[in-house]
Amino acid sequence: MSRYPNITRGPAGWTVRILRNGQLHSKYFRFTNGGVRKSLAQAQKWRDKKLGELGERQWRKGPRKKASNNTSGTTGVSRNFYGRWVATWQEDGVQRFKTFKSKKDAVAHRKAMVEPS
Repeated sequence: MSRYPNITRGPAGWTVRILRNGQLHSKYFRFTNGGVRKSLAQAQKWRDKKLGELGERQWRKGPRKKASNNTSGTTGVSRNFYGRWVATWQEDGVQRFKTFKSKKDAVAHRKAMVEPS
């Protein structure tokens, strides 16, 4: 965690950056505006005012959409170059995989390997 949240120090000043709903709100405070400490105090004051205007950060709720590159509909199951289905999983920090002729077999195998025994 940063010592000053949303504030970073550059070679000649402080930058405040706040991202809300895909829009960046930023402002630069030069050290020449009263020195390092005064410009930091100005940056903190501006940040606090802006956070008050923008409100708390909104976290996404509900189920997530299927990733656009997930063609099988199941995490860890994909089709390889040769048209066979591949199930992948982690085992003791090592990625493992096995190929199958049918998607159904690959999904079943992945589920069996991921579920704790």
